[in-house]
Amino acid sequence: MLAADKLLLTSTIRKSATELKGKELELHKTNFDAVGTQAAVLAGFAITGLCEFHVPEEANVFLTTGFYVFVVITLVANLRCVSMTTCITVMGTGLALRGPDGSMVKAVEGMYNARYTVFLTFGVGITSSL
Repeated sequence: MLAADKLLLTSTIRKSATELKGKELELHKTNFDAVGTQAAVLAGFAITGLCEFHVPEEANVFLTTGFYVFVVITLVANLRCVSMTTCITVMGTGLALRGPDGSMVKAVEGMYNARYTVFLTFGVGITSSL
């Protein structure tokens, strides 16, 4: 009876820990989806700036060069952010749901570790679009 109670307690704790990690996984997925969507919109603005904006002929060369450099930085940073968030979301949730034992923890930790790079890239994209 004591061994059965111990086994029940162990499985209950494991189930609670997995549910908690599942909520954390959903939080990271939601955050990455939001950042990826915003980065896609900003990348669209950058494309519009490259294609639709016509620089006057008498404009200063340094200002024109600066404009194009910052638009390209915005575009590259935001496209990188979109691709990173897509890959992290797809691979992280796939690992968590279909991986071997312990893969939920591994997926959540991987998503947590990737946050800094994604948010830094997103910050570069926002800053260069100003």
